[in-house]
Amino acid sequence: MLRAEGRLACEVCGFDFAEVFGDLGQDFIECHHKVPLSRSEETKTKLRDLAVVCSNCHRMLHRRQPWPAVEELRAVVRERTP
Repeated sequence: MLRAEGRLACEVCGFDFAEVFGDLGQDFIECHHKVPLSRSEETKTKLRDLAVVCSNCHRMLHRRQPWPAVEELRAVVRERTP
């Protein structure tokens, strides 16, 4: 994401820690496994298996089962954000 976009921002809501927290938030983001490790067979994780998300969205992705896909949560956020 940093290489492609030039910044680390949540793939769900767009939150950028560096933008809000300055140097303290620089290069900070959480990483979410799109396929839960508990459901995947023994494998090596690839970049396409991961999403970079803020702490709040990461918690929402794990709040209830079945876990929503990143795209589903993004749609909820977009629908509810002016």
